[in-house]
Amino acid sequence: MFATDSKHLIVGFGITGLSIAKALTRLGVEKICAIDSRVKPPHEAEMAQLCQKMAIGSFKDSTASDLLESCDYLWISPGVPLVTPELASTIARLPAEHVGGDIELFARLVKENIIAITGTNGKSTVTTLLGSIFAQLPYDLYVGGNLGQPALELWMASEDRKEKVQEPLFILELSSFQLETTYSLQADIGALLNLSRDHLDRYRDYEHYVAAKLALIKQSSEIVIPADEPLIDAFLATELPRRGEEEIARFSLTDNAKTDYYASLERQEVVSRTGEQVSYAKTQLRGQHNLLNIVASVAIAERFGVSLRAIEAGITNYQPLAHRSVKVREIDGVTYYNDSKATNLSSTEAAILGFPERKWLILGGVTKEQDFSPLRELLQKNIAGVALIGKDYSAILPHIPESVPYFECGTLDTALVQLKALALPGEIVLFSPACASFDQFKGFEERGRIFETLVHAL
Repeated sequence: MFATDSKHLIVGFGITGLSIAKALTRLGVEKICAIDSRVKPPHEAEMAQLCQKMAIGSFKDSTASDLLESCDYLWISPGVPLVTPELASTIARLPAEHVGGDIELFARLVKENIIAITGTNGKSTVTTLLGSIFAQLPYDLYVGGNLGQPALELWMASEDRKEKVQEPLFILELSSFQLETTYSLQADIGALLNLSRDHLDRYRDYEHYVAAKLALIKQSSEIVIPADEPLIDAFLATELPRRGEEEIARFSLTDNAKTDYYASLERQEVVSRTGEQVSYAKTQLRGQHNLLNIVASVAIAERFGVSLRAIEAGITNYQPLAHRSVKVREIDGVTYYNDSKATNLSSTEAAILGFPERKWLILGGVTKEQDFSPLRELLQKNIAGVALIGKDYSAILPHIPESVPYFECGTLDTALVQLKALALPGEIVLFSPACASFDQFKGFEERGRIFETLVHAL
C-alpha cells in the first residue's frame, strides 16, 4: 500500500491519532512521526513507542517544521483544522492522495459492508440504534467511528479475529471534521440525517460546513436523506445528476409525495412507500426528534436488506445513549431530563420541539459563535422560563423574548435550585444547553453526570 521508505507524519496525539499510528505500524510502515501543538498531549507515552520522532508544544517548533517539510504522507486528526497555517505548505506540496485522516486510511483498507452516518444532530443515536438492529443478524459487527472506538481500531479488531465465520460489517458515525479529509470511502449506504448551523468557529461559513457533510453522498452507493432538505436536493441536482432515484431513500415524520419512509403517529409505526410497517411502540426513545431518528434507522436497515422483524426487535431492545434527552427522575410531579449532548442550538431546538410538555429550560456554556436569534421564535413554544449558565450566556440573553422569564444563574446547581422552586406538576425541566461545555466541564459527559448528580440531590 505504501512504499517501504515512505515517511508518515501524524498530526495530533488524541485517540484518533493514536489509532492511525497503530494501524500504520500494523501495515508495516517503519517511518512514523507525530506532532501535537499541545504542551501535554494525551497518549504521549503510547505514541512514543510507535513513532521514530515526535514534536510537542507547537507546530512552529524546529523539529515539527522539519518533520512537516520531509514527510511523504500527512495524516491529520479531526480536531486539527485543515486551514492551520503551519500545515499549509505541506498540504500544498504533497499529492492530494497523500493527505488524509483516519477515515481515509480506513477507506483504503475496507471496501465493503460499510454503513456511514453523518448529520448535525442524531448521528450517535442512529449509529447505535443500527447497532442494536444489526446485533440481531449474523454479522461480525463493529460500531464506532466518531462515536466510541475509532474506525481504525475497529478494522484492527476485525483483523484480529482468526476464525471469521461471519463477514464483518462496519457502522460508522462520521463528523464533518472527518469527512474533510476523506475522499475514498465506499459506503454501501451513506446517511445524511440533517443540516443546521454548527461549528462556525471552525468553518469560514455555513456553506463550507455543509460542503463537508455533503462529501459523504459522493462516497456512498445508496443514500438515505431527509425528504425536506433543499440544500441536499440542490446538491444532488447539480453534482450528481446521474444518480437514480432507486439509489435514494427519503425519510420524514409525515407522509408526502417525496417520502419513502415516514411515521404513523396514530399506529406508532414506521411506514415505507411499499406499505411495509415496523412498530416502534415499545421504544424507550423520547421526543419527536428521536422518532425521526427511528424512521431514518428503519430506512437504512431496510435498504441494507434487514428483515422487518429484526428491525423491530432492534428498536425494542435499544437502550438510549446517556446525556441525550434521558429522563433522570421525577420530583413532585416535575420530570427532569438530561440532554447535555445538545452542544448546538439545532440540537436544543429538536429537544424543545420533541417534548410537548410545558418546559423550564437550562441554556448556556461556550456558544461557538452560533447565531441565537432563532431563540426568539423557538422559546415561544411552550417554554415557561429559562435559566442561563456558563461563560457565554450573555450572548444568549438578547435573544430571549420579553414574554419569557429568565434567570442569570451562572452555574448548574443554582439553576436547578431556582427552577425547582418554580416548576409545577406536569411540567419538565430540560437541560439542553445548546453550547459546548469546556468553560466549566471537561466535556458534555461530565456536564451531564454532574447535572444528574445535582438532580438526585434535590
